[in-house]
Amino acid sequence: MPLLMEPIVSPRKAVLLASTFRRLVRRGARANISKLLGKTRPEDVALQLPGLTPAEQADVFRILISDFPENAGVVLTELDSPYQANVINELDRGDIEALFDGMPVDDAVSVVDSLPEEVRRQVIEIVELGDLEQVQEHLTYKDDSAGRIMDSEYLALREDKTVGEAIREIQDSRGIQTTGNIFYVYIVDSSGHLVGVTSLRQLLLNDPTVALSEIMTRSLIKVDTDTDQEEVAELANRYDLLAIPVTDGSNRLVGIVTVDDIIDVFQEEATEDFFKMVGTSDDEIVYENRSLKVAGIRLPWLILNLVGLGFGGLMIERFQVSLQEALFLLTFVPVVMGMGGNLGSQTSTIAVRGMATGRIEASRDRSRSFVWQQVKVGAILGVACAALAAIGAYVLEAYIKNGSEVELLPYAAVVGVSLFAAMVLASLNGAMIPLIFRRLGIDPAVASGPLVTTSNDLTGIIIYFGLASLLIEHLVR
Repeated sequence: MPLLMEPIVSPRKAVLLASTFRRLVRRGARANISKLLGKTRPEDVALQLPGLTPAEQADVFRILISDFPENAGVVLTELDSPYQANVINELDRGDIEALFDGMPVDDAVSVVDSLPEEVRRQVIEIVELGDLEQVQEHLTYKDDSAGRIMDSEYLALREDKTVGEAIREIQDSRGIQTTGNIFYVYIVDSSGHLVGVTSLRQLLLNDPTVALSEIMTRSLIKVDTDTDQEEVAELANRYDLLAIPVTDGSNRLVGIVTVDDIIDVFQEEATEDFFKMVGTSDDEIVYENRSLKVAGIRLPWLILNLVGLGFGGLMIERFQVSLQEALFLLTFVPVVMGMGGNLGSQTSTIAVRGMATGRIEASRDRSRSFVWQQVKVGAILGVACAALAAIGAYVLEAYIKNGSEVELLPYAAVVGVSLFAAMVLASLNGAMIPLIFRRLGIDPAVASGPLVTTSNDLTGIIIYFGLASLLIEHLVR
């Protein structure tokens, strides 16, 4: 990367770059574009591409591939999936092969995985015909696994080498795989099995004649190629690691997952959870320009919500005959349903986040303590909100009746007690459903969306109208 590159540090500079970049591209000033690309960080170049047409984006990439091949892969990696697909669709086979051949293997696989299905098949075919063996190998591992995201370049040394030999070998970079992110030195035996780890600091501080086997740490955190990427990220977070070694079924070191990939995993998992919480999928990012596809992703959860609310309507139908003289109560149906739904969503979100960080599921006692704590919070909030709602119902009904002889307390009691019960049960649902889903092997983030909302709506309706039916004699007297 040229030394003249400077990051964009101000909005004014960003606007100026964007304007200059678009003007040069549309004029087809190749030499000037190349000069500007050489002075601009690839991450900042990626920010400018969405303002161009797909054909113009492809023109920029052809210049990058020709003049700055190392930066071309970085720019592609930084783009959102729809723009990655646009660029690949515009490039010819040779450019695509050159683009992926110049990228780190883990970045290349990440791009392939984020593409729409039809574009992904096209790229995989090019990768196979282009004999990009490392990319092919990574694509054979399971989706969202350590093998899929690992970096195949790492620093590994034989355990029988001395500290002095190890330092010379690192300096010469001969006979070892190296990477720009050298956090740890992994120690292997003569067959390539991972036996320990040490740091560059330890190498520098020890006697050059000491063998690596004497200074290495044998107890190390490692994962295999099939370990889920979320578990890898959790391990790195728990033990404050900058990289985690990946081994195959025979304990041979095959790669490492570095901190940049771990950050990407956290972002990806958080994005996926947020989408699931609102009843959709992160595939929306991939297909954001295809309205029919996005609608198809959202439809199943909306249908589930529709069915649940339909049951709620049946509950109202069930009670409407007995409550026809107490239609005033319908005024507070949105209050009971809405408050319960909001509190349930809050609780389930806290539950999902707690499980993602390992804070809740550390033990059975911790899970029970969390549920009980949320129920207590729901009860406190329920008392406060129910009191306000009951007072409001009493005052509103008194105003409507305008001094007529009617008992107002039963109306207030129905509203207050129903709201209290709905909020307590919503807290219980929000805490329990994600835990149950996790026990069943289902992503608990799913429970934070329409399922919790619909269940709380049904619970609120049943409680509200059920209680009103029990007090009907007092309400219509």
